[in-house]
Amino acid sequence: MSTEMPIYCAFCRSNNLLRGDVVAENERGYLLRHHPDNGCYLIIPNRHVEQLVELDDDWWAGFKQLLPKIPNLAPDYNLSLNFGANAGQTVRHLHFWIIPRESDKPSSGKGLAKLINDANEE
Repeated sequence: MSTEMPIYCAFCRSNNLLRGDVVAENERGYLLRHHPDNGCYLIIPNRHVEQLVELDDDWWAGFKQLLPKIPNLAPDYNLSLNFGANAGQTVRHLHFWIIPRESDKPSSGKGLAKLINDANEE
């Protein structure tokens, strides 16, 4: 379990390393526009945490307040958590991806598990 904010953490706002636009925030976390061109956003806890079990129970109430603040949230989206390097996690500060899904894309209609299985079979 993490005990304090690493000085190198890209999502701990107190060390001035954060890049991107903070769209909304509350006492528990903040909403970050990650990829302006494709509509991806992140919901990130304010406190440096690396494990799900480190989140306070009331953190989820803050999450539910931030989700509807995503501008033009697509009706179809994936909510994703990458945990560990093999899962694609590059920042060791827990963060949740909101990834819009569109009907006219090759990935349309496929969940993340199917997309991963297809990629592994190639």
